[in-house]
Amino acid sequence: MMKKYLFSGVSLIIILVILSITVLFAYSWLPAKIHYQIHKTFQISQIDDGTYVYLGIIVPQSSPYQTVKNLNIVWNGDQERKTLAAVDTIRLWDQLIGEESVEAEVEYEIILPQGKVSWEAPIETHTLLPQAGIESNHPEIKRTANELTNRSDRNDAFEIYKFTFNHLEYTEYGCEETNLSALEAFRSGIGACIGYSRLMVALCRAAGIPAQMIIGSVLPDTLFSLPQTISSGTPGGGHAWVEYNTQGIWHPADPSHGQNYTAIFAFNRNDGHHLSFGEFDQFTSVKRDLFNWATEQALPLDDALTYIFAASGDQTQISLETTIRKTWDGRWVNTLFALAVVTYLLCKIRDLLIRRTVRDEPASNPKLDSQQEENEYELPH
Repeated sequence: MMKKYLFSGVSLIIILVILSITVLFAYSWLPAKIHYQIHKTFQISQIDDGTYVYLGIIVPQSSPYQTVKNLNIVWNGDQERKTLAAVDTIRLWDQLIGEESVEAEVEYEIILPQGKVSWEAPIETHTLLPQAGIESNHPEIKRTANELTNRSDRNDAFEIYKFTFNHLEYTEYGCEETNLSALEAFRSGIGACIGYSRLMVALCRAAGIPAQMIIGSVLPDTLFSLPQTISSGTPGGGHAWVEYNTQGIWHPADPSHGQNYTAIFAFNRNDGHHLSFGEFDQFTSVKRDLFNWATEQALPLDDALTYIFAASGDQTQISLETTIRKTWDGRWVNTLFALAVVTYLLCKIRDLLIRRTVRDEPASNPKLDSQQEENEYELPH
């Protein structure tokens, strides 16, 4: 009897472990698509009558690992929209009358994939050359790249990826520490996402692997359909990561999110949260043009990663509220399907074991059983 209970307890534990692993794997690693709705509300208020206001906004575009659609702008004044390399820019301006408060609303939908990502695209010249903050021709960087690589393309990129997140210690404090160049991060052993990305890009380029640093954001992993409201110019905050090319194919990699025990699984993947605004220098150029447009007209009053605000009067104020709502999460579909399949298989295995156990039990002898019953009921003399 004890063996029976012990077997049942061990079986239950094994089943729970299998189901837990199934949930973790299906939710975190199976390919899926996650849909978000981003809603930004800019509240502009002023005291001086007749103030001119200028608001420039940067919105991401669709790319190989994201889809941006249904962009909607609500603004009563003048507006202009431009489509550039990896982003759209929106220019809004108007004259405010009296102590007036106005709102500008920008809304769009985003679809991000979870899983392995790769795509074909031309290799631009800058992806193989040194850039500001990416000293790929420095002797220390070149020597390290030579030590890490053996010219086997994807394996070389993976070794550089592992070296970067093992060599650096992540820090979130101090502009001097978070905005380091590749060489400064390499020598100091610390850095934030920019330092990690610049170092990986520099090592890739030193090894002859085309690579570039991407600027964007990591959207928060909110519960399904529950909106999250933040006061920020960029949904999820600013972030940087890497795109590299091997054998004519581009892949993403985020060395600042790397861990030894998940490195092989996280490499070349999007986690369904990375939203790209394009290559860092190209984005910086777009932001500079938008800044020049606004400040040539009026006094700059607020400057965030994805917007710039200027006004002709210094009594004007702007506030931003960003709401992020997840409208679809394919990871839950994966999880429920995987649980159903694994539960079905476990039930089949259980039934098979029960039938085998019954078959292996010794068959009873009818004559002996009958004689045993007679002996049990026979009265003593």
